[in-house]
Amino acid sequence: MLRQLALIACLCLTSCFPYVYHDQNRVLIRGIDLDATLEIARIELEEGGFDATLAVWAIRDQIVRQSDARTIAQLYCHYIDTVATQKNRTTADFGVWHFAWAISNLYRNGDDSIKKELEDAYRDARGRPARMKKFKSIAAEHVNGSQIVMGDIHGFARSYARSHIVAPGNTKYLQSLDDYTKRRAKQ
Repeated sequence: MLRQLALIACLCLTSCFPYVYHDQNRVLIRGIDLDATLEIARIELEEGGFDATLAVWAIRDQIVRQSDARTIAQLYCHYIDTVATQKNRTTADFGVWHFAWAISNLYRNGDDSIKKELEDAYRDARGRPARMKKFKSIAAEHVNGSQIVMGDIHGFARSYARSHIVAPGNTKYLQSLDDYTKRRAKQ
């Protein structure tokens, strides 16, 4: 009986969360324009709202340069408290969870130069799940767990990533920052 329940749970997880990986090579996106993508992240964070942190979250598994890690750490330090203190508790905790998860993955997958740039943000991110009211255990697992959880996780996240990551030449993603601004203007 337990074996059957485990099989059912596994089938549900793979069908409900088909884009979960623990191998970075499975999630790397070729040709990302990180400068443009980080500008989108800044715009989203400045605007705020439920999905404000997801542009950084969408690139959490990618290989970044030291300068990108510095920019990400600056964005985190500048916006994390704003995200955490939103009036809507679900929005706040969702944002903190995904922002802290992004920092954790980038830090744990990064080389020494990346870790140096993200050190303060990572130290802060590791403590964030304990302060959450909602999503506390799943956030703790993603931020501090023994396995690095990578990938788009589910279809909605995949769609979001594809509409916020700039990867010229890869038609599944935005081709330029201008594509993003044009799409936003139409909304």
